[in-house]
Amino acid sequence: MVLQIDTSEPLLRPSQLSALVCAVRDADPHDEHRWIEWKSSLDLTTPAGQGHIVKHVLGLANRDPTGASRWAGGYGYLLVGVEPGAVNGVTSVDPEVLVGQVRAFVGSTVQWTPELVSVDGAQVLVVIVDPPRPGDPIHCLRKQLDKFPPGTIFVRHTGRTDPHTPGDLEMLQARLLERTPSLQLTVAPVSQTIETTPDIIGAADKWVKQRRPELLAARHQPTSHPPTLGDIRFPVRSALNAFPPKVRPDTRTEEQYADQVEKFLTKAKGTLVDRGIWDLYRHSAALLQMRVSNPTDLGYTAVRLVVHIPGRVKGYSDAMVEVAQDDRPNFPRPPKPLGTPTVTDNELLARLASGYGSLVPPVSFPDLGRSLGPGPGYTVRDSGSVDIEYREFELRPGEIMTLDSVPLLVREDPGVTLTATWHATAAGVRGRLTGEFDLVIAESTFDLANLNRDDEADQ
Repeated sequence: MVLQIDTSEPLLRPSQLSALVCAVRDADPHDEHRWIEWKSSLDLTTPAGQGHIVKHVLGLANRDPTGASRWAGGYGYLLVGVEPGAVNGVTSVDPEVLVGQVRAFVGSTVQWTPELVSVDGAQVLVVIVDPPRPGDPIHCLRKQLDKFPPGTIFVRHTGRTDPHTPGDLEMLQARLLERTPSLQLTVAPVSQTIETTPDIIGAADKWVKQRRPELLAARHQPTSHPPTLGDIRFPVRSALNAFPPKVRPDTRTEEQYADQVEKFLTKAKGTLVDRGIWDLYRHSAALLQMRVSNPTDLGYTAVRLVVHIPGRVKGYSDAMVEVAQDDRPNFPRPPKPLGTPTVTDNELLARLASGYGSLVPPVSFPDLGRSLGPGPGYTVRDSGSVDIEYREFELRPGEIMTLDSVPLLVREDPGVTLTATWHATAAGVRGRLTGEFDLVIAESTFDLANLNRDDEADQ
């Protein structure tokens, strides 16, 4: 399993370090990775305890910059006094004294910081090692440490720190000689959950099934007075009421009326589905929004990012996008109940008498488009699942950019976790950066009950 903490940005603030300790306490024993190591306890006043610090500081400093940048902005962490299931704490130590003792073994070119964090009533030492960079020297042991002679090179591997292998040495030599910087980005979703797509067609069918018997049984209820302008308050009302309209009886048969009802229900169902698409396109919990950050002091241009979401996930079809980007569809009017007379000679009175007119024109909702952020826009490709390719963008040094929200159709069951992957390139930098993140499918909170309401612009 993955350590349950957001590693899309560096963990440096006290609250973040406390959260990191808690994440280790709640972790699986096998969750250690290239960027983090923990020890249940160490006596930091002894050479053996200090030797563990030395070994892991060197190992975390001797990592590949591209690989390291995938977690916590490239920072490495050693936690002492915590393990899965328990916060044991450490004996209080003066950080400045510890730094001096460790520096004698690691030298002054390695940048690292010890921090004491209090969790569950105990103090935990968190050692933070700065991210490795292209051009960094190969960090080696400066003096004898136990059985390891001066010059020993420690490298961090998954779940352990060991003396270097031939492959490690090649990587470190390439890092030292690298003149063109490699791409270093952190890419993660703003929310780690996305809702499953609701059954819009099923909701429309249910509405039609409920309305059909009501409409078929509807009959005109005659009134004892001729139609008038009612409560409209202006002086012309009395004058208009003095000229009663002509009324023509309804000539429709039962079969003709039933046919009108079916045509209305067919059109209404299509409108309900289109409204569902329109509203879902703006339903924030059903959108994927990515955040990209540049943890370096270099600016990147022409950054290209592609995110792949596996499983039963698709983008909107061209027809659906056309519906979603137009005005919200107006709901059709049902046929007048059977027996409703037709009023003639006065169009205003006719409309009012039949119950299908007003002085206020029908309301249409403007095309708000999709919820746009400051990002570059995107293209969605269905490939058995879905690929989202963002248009080229720039990232200034230290900049964090939130990309445009992407509406997706998710057919996975709630509770399913999808492991998404991504890759990125940029102009003037070496290689292609890759990474992954988890996306948890949540139950839909989309409102299906009010798609026929004209006062609901979005959900």
